[in-house]
Amino acid sequence: MDTNLFLNHYLKPSEDGLDRRFTLPLPNISGLEACGDYIVQGKLDNTCSTNIMTRYLSEPEGVRLIEVYKNTEDREKGIFIRLFGTLSLLKKGYPFLFLDAAISNVSPQTARKEEISTRVALHLPQAGDNREIFFDPFSTDAEKENISYTRRNIPALPDFWGPIWSAAKRGICPDLIQQLRNMAWSSYENFCRQTDPAENFDYRPVQNQMAFKNAAAEQLLFKKMGLSVSAEVQAAFFSVMVAGV
Repeated sequence: MDTNLFLNHYLKPSEDGLDRRFTLPLPNISGLEACGDYIVQGKLDNTCSTNIMTRYLSEPEGVRLIEVYKNTEDREKGIFIRLFGTLSLLKKGYPFLFLDAAISNVSPQTARKEEISTRVALHLPQAGDNREIFFDPFSTDAEKENISYTRRNIPALPDFWGPIWSAAKRGICPDLIQQLRNMAWSSYENFCRQTDPAENFDYRPVQNQMAFKNAAAEQLLFKKMGLSVSAEVQAAFFSVMVAGV
């Protein structure tokens, strides 16, 4: 092996690959600063799944935020699911808040190619009886903005997960995503003000659920929709989402 070639050209870091024209303004969290970038990519059969994630910290608020831009696509079939500004929010001592924002052209229910739509879902696992302190004002704000929504329990998820709040709209709707991201932070901030932090909060049930069980479940869901994504890539993606606590 050529020593000079190895020393100067071996495995250089790639650029982040994220075209900043396709990003959203962050929620108005004071003191938020970027402190880590992650790229996870996998290719299986004809599906390429690219995950670009940035970790932010706000010392004044005591909040860490992870933002995701992701594209899972099979170009031969012409189908894709693209996460556009998905968030993981956490204030230490409080439960995670997850906001999934997806733009896709394949139905998760029928697995058929369809018109492009935007879907946003919010999860507040481990919130227990305090969950409505977040969801009641959040839902009220959505109604004021004429945003239709549903709340439902997913039988496959553990009881501590609670119901999932979701909204959908036809087309590519970044404005809807941005609006709900801002509302989510406002309601989460209010939730933290009205509840006491837990000492030694045990986040492992959510971390294990995401990195192992949800990763495997999503791999099967992708397969049902005609997309091939390895469980390892999904596990790596979810592990970043729930790390740093």
